Amino acid sequence: MQRRINSSVLAARWVALVSCVFCSPLYAANWTVVPTLQLQEIYSDNIRLARPGAETAAFVSSVTPGLNVYRQSGRNTLNLNYQLQNLYNATGSNEVSSYNQLQFNANQTVLPNKFFVNASSSISQQNISNTRIATDNISGAGNRTNVSTFSLAPTWTPHFGNYARGTVGVNFNTVTTDNGASSGAAGISDSFSYGESIQMSSGTEFKRVGWNLSFNNTDNNRATGSDVAFQSSSLTVRTYLNRYFNVFVQGGNSNNSYQGVGTNTNGLFYTAGAQWLPSRFYSLESGYGNNAYVTLTLNPMRRLSWVTTFRDNGIGLNSGQTWQTALNYRTQRSTWSINHNNATTTAQALLLKPYLVTVDVNPDPSVSQLQQFTINLPTLTDQVIVTQTWSFSASFNTGKSNMSIGVFDQTRQYQGTGTKDDVKSINASWNWRLSPKTSAYLSPGWQQIDRGVPEKDNRYDVSIGLNRTLTQRVNSRLEFRHIDQSSALSSNNFEENRATASLFMRF
Repeated sequence: MQRRINSSVLAARWVALVSCVFCSPLYAANWTVVPTLQLQEIYSDNIRLARPGAETAAFVSSVTPGLNVYRQSGRNTLNLNYQLQNLYNATGSNEVSSYNQLQFNANQTVLPNKFFVNASSSISQQNISNTRIATDNISGAGNRTNVSTFSLAPTWTPHFGNYARGTVGVNFNTVTTDNGASSGAAGISDSFSYGESIQMSSGTEFKRVGWNLSFNNTDNNRATGSDVAFQSSSLTVRTYLNRYFNVFVQGGNSNNSYQGVGTNTNGLFYTAGAQWLPSRFYSLESGYGNNAYVTLTLNPMRRLSWVTTFRDNGIGLNSGQTWQTALNYRTQRSTWSINHNNATTTAQALLLKPYLVTVDVNPDPSVSQLQQFTINLPTLTDQVIVTQTWSFSASFNTGKSNMSIGVFDQTRQYQGTGTKDDVKSINASWNWRLSPKTSAYLSPGWQQIDRGVPEKDNRYDVSIGLNRTLTQRVNSRLEFRHIDQSSALSSNNFEENRATASLFMRF
């Protein structure tokens, strides 16, 4: 029997401690506690995701008890979703495997309008490498690791009369894995990070002149890999000539520490420019110096907003010419968004993002099975990653049907090695309510990872299924799924067909 729960102990202790702090004293009326149980029987014709000619078929049984805890009062909220996934014969091992999976978020107002504390934690399983991508713990050949995260962030929002107001925050977070560099294996290091953030701005006593002070610092200490530090500070002074026009100057310092290939320049930076606001529908702001930019903001109607910025930075992260845009539009039955941005991050920081963990403890019978893994994560290594990301999403609600589509394109440059990869994906879903208790869904997807010649992987994934509400507390699901990955590297080729019968109960 295998037990894969060791990496969860630290996060579980933190969650228990924070839960006690956030939810004391206890009032039963503020708590909602829902135990759950999910039963699944899965058949796969390629349980190890082996290349053609080496496939092995297998049945896998899954018994997953869970707990959904929610608490809300005047000063705090707590949301905890936990499940213990128990699998028999996962990956064709003829053994029992257990996996902890957790989403936890808590927010505490210690002093109203003055002091707050936020905490979050997660336990999940993720792919170690993006060369052979598994979407869950059912199939694959061990190309995964347990990931536990914890984050604690106290925030103070001081007001100095009518002269200044601000936000002062500190944050602490940890990322641990079973297969990290601290365990002797090559890969991502366990890490502890702490950061400070100070944002101060002028109050109403300042009439014609306003100012803004900003300081951000993050130190990522790794168990075995090289430490990483990001630090930036700036001061902006703005003079309002009239209600339509103002001028400003900005100065600051950027001091970042990591192994890189030329996308970061430390030192002092300066910018001087002006902002024009002829109406509430649009504005234009431009600044020139060793860090220069132009920002155009459009709000032609209440349902449409669009902000685009072009930068030419000589100092700081993402130096050189970059641009970003964010367009959001909504109608009565649809929402649309287009985004482009540049960022410098680490694998540890990506694992801390809450969207990376999707635990299916409370499935809506009208939607398809949630993916437990994030398939477009980079390979988990101790590197700083510079990204350029395009994304487009649209969703439609036609009454009985819900449809959505998402397009994603991200170029990643790994600073430690100088290597690049480009990830493109298209995902869609269609949920059709056949009756008040029955719905069908179709969810196709495509992803391509280009690591340079000859390593390019194309992955096709389509699932079709039927959801049925049996009682108020019991849902059932039947699903068929097909995955096909073709690669220039023959060892990455595989194809899987899978059938799943699920029963989900709330108590």
